[in-house]
Order: sequence, then C-alpha cells, then structure tokens
Amino acid sequence: MSDQGPLEIEMADVLFYSARDELYFFTWLKDIGSVSEVFGQGRAIYAVVDREELTFDDALEFISLFRRYLIPLPELKRLDVPGISKRFRDPSAFWYSEVFEVASD
Repeated sequence: MSDQGPLEIEMADVLFYSARDELYFFTWLKDIGSVSEVFGQGRAIYAVVDREELTFDDALEFISLFRRYLIPLPELKRLDVPGISKRFRDPSAFWYSEVFEVASD
C-alpha cells in the first residue's frame, strides 16, 4: 500500500429513506476531519481522505457511518495507514472481523 497521496473510499448503492436521511449522510461524511472532498460517480459516492490528516477517531466515524447505512466494511481496509494501524487492526475491536473479512468460528 502506498503511503503517499489521498485515499478514495467508495460507498456504492447507498440507500436513503428520505431527503433528510441523505442530507444527514452527506453532512456526517463531510464533517469527518480528514475528508477533503466528496463526489459521486455512477451509483457510487466517494470520499477523498487525506492520509496525513486521518486520525483513529476519523476511522471510527467511517465505521459508524458504514454500519448505520449498511455499507460493507471491507472498503475501510484502505484506512489502515501507519499512524493508526496498531489500533485499527486490534483483533478485539468490534469492527475487526467485518473490515478485515475474518470468518467467525
């Protein structure tokens, strides 16, 4: 994984139940500190994340947003950057198996 340049996080086929639901989604997404840009292409929404600005709290916001809107968490593997990797890859964390696609016993 390259340690340079921004990351693009893809959110495909997000389902909104009302105009306000869509507004809250975009407000939440744009409020994540390391997100520098949000754009759509086809049926996907992309968040451009500045890897140098990415914090563990930002990663938690992405996890929360993805879970709330039922977006598959494996896309968030892209957030596994050196500054937060140790905490992000904690196998005891509630998101670990979903993000890293670990089969449960």
